[in-house]
Amino acid sequence: MDPDTGRAIGSATWGNALLTREPVRDGFTVGLPVGGDQDLVEATGADLPLSGVRFADAPYGTREPRCAVGGRVPVGNVDATVISTHLAYAGAAQRELQAGALVTMADDHAPPIVILGDLNAPIESSELRVLASDVIDAFGAVDIRPGDQRRSSCGPLAIDHILVRGLAVEACRVVTEATDASDHLPVVATLRAEVR
Repeated sequence: MDPDTGRAIGSATWGNALLTREPVRDGFTVGLPVGGDQDLVEATGADLPLSGVRFADAPYGTREPRCAVGGRVPVGNVDATVISTHLAYAGAAQRELQAGALVTMADDHAPPIVILGDLNAPIESSELRVLASDVIDAFGAVDIRPGDQRRSSCGPLAIDHILVRGLAVEACRVVTEATDASDHLPVVATLRAEVR
């Protein structure tokens, strides 16, 4: 959906959404980079499916378009830019490009910033390093470190994240009591404006 007009500009069986109690202001949708035809999905020799395979030769969907949606929403008594996304499931280098685009998006907006979604990699992964070094990991802020099973949001995987800049994290958890409406469990954080 076009965030300014509400007009449908594409269709798919899934997508990103930003749901809030208050109206979203200054909404945006930004396409994320994808791997090029000659780029390898995964490095040659990696112990991963599609290792050494070029995107041009990979199965359909390996390089599907991804985007981030966002806008300004109230967080307590401040307005924050919230960016929701779902990064590519295949291709660490492709995810690294997408993580870099999220950093650029965050840098284009004044803090506070919240980036959240299914990043399809643990926060400590090499492809998320550029993003993790630019924002605060909400789990880490409440002393739930990488490798802690309390981060697991998709089976044993800890790939769903809430990242912040300019906000304090009071709590962060995976909602394990959620139903099975998705293969992912929700991640919830309690945020407040930092005292200046």
